[in-house]
Amino acid sequence: MSEQRPRVVVVAEAAPMRGGIATFAETITADPLLARDYDVELLNTARVATREGGRFNLDNVRYALADAWRVFKAARQADIVHLQLVADPGLPALRAAALNLAASAGRAKLIAHVHSAVGNAGRPEIAGYGRVDRMALRTLRRARLVCTVSTVGTATMQALAPRTWVETVDNAVNLDDFPAGTADTEPPTVLFVGVICQRKGLFELARAARLLHERGIHDWNLVVVGGQGPTPQAEYDQIVAEFDAAGLRAAMVGPEYGDQIKARLASADIFVLPSFLEGQPIAIIEAMASGLAVVGTSIGAVPDLIRDGVEGRVVEPGDAPALADALAQVIGDQDARRQMGHAARERAERSHGLEQLSARLNSLYRAVLSGRRSAAVERSVTVPQ
Repeated sequence: MSEQRPRVVVVAEAAPMRGGIATFAETITADPLLARDYDVELLNTARVATREGGRFNLDNVRYALADAWRVFKAARQADIVHLQLVADPGLPALRAAALNLAASAGRAKLIAHVHSAVGNAGRPEIAGYGRVDRMALRTLRRARLVCTVSTVGTATMQALAPRTWVETVDNAVNLDDFPAGTADTEPPTVLFVGVICQRKGLFELARAARLLHERGIHDWNLVVVGGQGPTPQAEYDQIVAEFDAAGLRAAMVGPEYGDQIKARLASADIFVLPSFLEGQPIAIIEAMASGLAVVGTSIGAVPDLIRDGVEGRVVEPGDAPALADALAQVIGDQDARRQMGHAARERAERSHGLEQLSARLNSLYRAVLSGRRSAAVERSVTVPQ
């Protein structure tokens, strides 16, 4: 360990990439609380986002090897390398293995932080880890600590890398950016934010909306914010056609970012994310911080965030009628909607603010540097007010 403040290199695909990993990495590298005790810097491995990302081709293999070399060089000068990993089957798992090996060879203490939806989903039937993937992910054993973003993800990683120290680390947002309060618009507004793709449950959302209209539930508005991103053109076109058939094409407003998303959240009443695969969606945490009732699916960390009937409603992925029922309840009961929104904000304040994340990482970094799993390392850190 260096005599000065320990140096932490956070490795991640940040801007121009967007999404949970980029947001998390940029948040912790800019965190003034962590900066009191550590020199934290970002090693950005992002390239221009395309629909070829994650595919097994020569360019992506070459990029993965180049990234591993950069990580190895950084690890020779760092006290901790904090890798932000996608551990999905195929090339992402092999890339994760290359980065794990490079970081551990560089002699820094390695923290492997698995954010990916597949690794955190807790659904073995959709994980699709083959023999090669499992062999690749055994390199997680080289890490002093493996972090996940869901309790089911922790169990998955413990199974893939037995006898490895694994902890669940909750994502966080700057609560000041999302002032509490409900819009109470009439009719109520239901908001979706995410990439337009099948795995986000857009087909089911369009079908649920159609079911609501067939039941005579018309007094509500739907706003779908998101772009095509890496979604194949045929899949994207099918989703647009589904919304056209439901008479909801106007609800799709395209991609928005930053202050635009905050404004959408401030003017909404309900947030919906009917995904088939998720880790711990920062979009849901932002909605909770904004005081919205949330309708989500029982996948990944969503049930960790949203208790059915408390902060919102949780249904099985792929069940459009159940999604319609949940939306109908929250749309039709303003008092319940308000109570859920208040509970969501309280939970965000308790567990998902930047102070909690800073305290959690500080505790884990200390434990990794000392080589001892401190009994004080707990998932939920209460910050004095």
